[in-house]
Amino acid sequence: MFKLENPYALRRGRVAKVIKETENIYTFYIETEEQARPGQYNMLYAFGMGEAPITIASMEGEYLVHTVRAVGDVTRHIDELKEGEILYYRGPYGNTWDIERAHKGELLIISGGLGLAATRWVFEQAKTHHIKRLIHIYGSKDYHSLLYRYLYEHWHSYSEFYITLERPDPRWNGRVGLVTDLLREIELKEDTVVFTCGPDPMVKACVSLLENKGIKVYNIYASLERHMKCSLGTCGHCMIGPYFVCKDGPIFRYDLIREYFERKEV
Repeated sequence: MFKLENPYALRRGRVAKVIKETENIYTFYIETEEQARPGQYNMLYAFGMGEAPITIASMEGEYLVHTVRAVGDVTRHIDELKEGEILYYRGPYGNTWDIERAHKGELLIISGGLGLAATRWVFEQAKTHHIKRLIHIYGSKDYHSLLYRYLYEHWHSYSEFYITLERPDPRWNGRVGLVTDLLREIELKEDTVVFTCGPDPMVKACVSLLENKGIKVYNIYASLERHMKCSLGTCGHCMIGPYFVCKDGPIFRYDLIREYFERKEV
């Protein structure tokens, strides 16, 4: 990962473009000279309010892409930013997806809800990494919650891209059901590498099903969603077992965290 000269330093970037994804989720294209890698995140800042850890959904040329859901004071403030305004942030922090593990093999990506923001960039990069078979399963709660609809046609052009909704909708003629329902129908090789991000119950259910299909747990990587405060491994808010999600993650090989992740209290 990139080593920051000063991990506390605030950076600034101009909001170049804003896309409304849903009623409370917006995607921002931020002009920057910084570099990042798929899987990393930034701490987005709101003066007088605080900061929020937001995954880097993509990087297109000189633009950082962040997809933000308004759920608190900080994210509500960010979602109100307009084109031309300035966004302050710290980062990037965290590790990256080990895409080389899937070189010349199969890569399965499983995304649930806003977890698609954490897998989007590695999914886009995968088409240039000599992967024989690229599969992506995306599960959304309902039609209104679908993200990045403007990218689906392109994603279909280079991968097996599947979408399933938990709730039926008269405007939707695709799959309805859980991600696991769709996963059961897909044949996979035992050496398939899996990247996943989504709600904890989805991740746990998918891992169990993948193991039943013969997938090795050390080939499964999960990007964890935790309440990260400092991004530096000092406050302990995001700890899972001996690991700081903000510093050691957010991406973990599943066999290393399983003992802690699958405890009932986690």
